[in-house]
Amino acid sequence: MRQTFTRLIATLLLGTLLGLSPLALADDAAEITHAMKAAWDKPEQPLTVKPVVIVDQIAVAGWLQQDRGGRALLKKTAHGWQTQLCAGEMTFALLHQAGASHATANKLLKALSSAEQSTLSANERKQLDSFSGVVKMDGNGHHGHHAEHGQPSHQNQSH
Repeated sequence: MRQTFTRLIATLLLGTLLGLSPLALADDAAEITHAMKAAWDKPEQPLTVKPVVIVDQIAVAGWLQQDRGGRALLKKTAHGWQTQLCAGEMTFALLHQAGASHATANKLLKALSSAEQSTLSANERKQLDSFSGVVKMDGNGHHGHHAEHGQPSHQNQSH
């Protein structure tokens, strides 16, 4: 309960600092969490989504599932939030390649670092970094059939 409250306060403060409506950010974060859980949550492998940071219609959401983890990059479209890719470390170059402006990429990285430091344990941060490669999603937020979501791979997962 305390962690949920802390996460809510961090989201509200971050939104205020970025000049965004705190209620809109909370709604978007809930929508992102719901969409990711609908796609990848399994009874035997529950998906935890945290933290979620949003800047200029682009979001980065951390995810943890058993011993795996990573970060998803999402964009808000007319159809809601769509997952664009999953990766371990989110870098400026990766965000920029995915369509984020320089300013948005910088704000996302700063917000992500702050949110992860305040809401995740050191082990959870390592788990997010453990995702190997980059898995690009199609327009519907689905990845290729060669790898299970979050399954580390030694192959180049870009496609």
